[in-house]
Amino acid sequence: MKVRKPKQESSIDISSLIDVLFILLIFLMLAVSFTEPTSNISLDLPKSKTNQFGNETHTIKIQIKSNGELYQNDTKMDIQTLSNTLEINSDPNSSVSLEVEQHTEFGTFVAVTDILKSKQYQKIDIKTKKE
Repeated sequence: MKVRKPKQESSIDISSLIDVLFILLIFLMLAVSFTEPTSNISLDLPKSKTNQFGNETHTIKIQIKSNGELYQNDTKMDIQTLSNTLEINSDPNSSVSLEVEQHTEFGTFVAVTDILKSKQYQKIDIKTKKE
């Protein structure tokens, strides 16, 4: 008479595999930068060693192209319209994102910053392109 060995159930313990996959998922979520594009308008921003000066959330975005075109929150306007539509800042924590193309006249930049200062905006972040 033959002695029968009981059949062993073969199964794979996947609990450690789930732990490894969970750790990889966390690493992927931390490593990927979830940033949105800064604008829909194509600008040739000047280069710097950092992405931008300042890192606040912005209430107003102003973009100046090298041909003198001016955009406030993606709406085209001129300097006089900007001055008329921009309200006086009552919130000391509000900030402005200023994106200026590389070959823009310095006078246009100064005029816009002068308007912002006259409307009592103290936090102005200047966006650049990282080298």
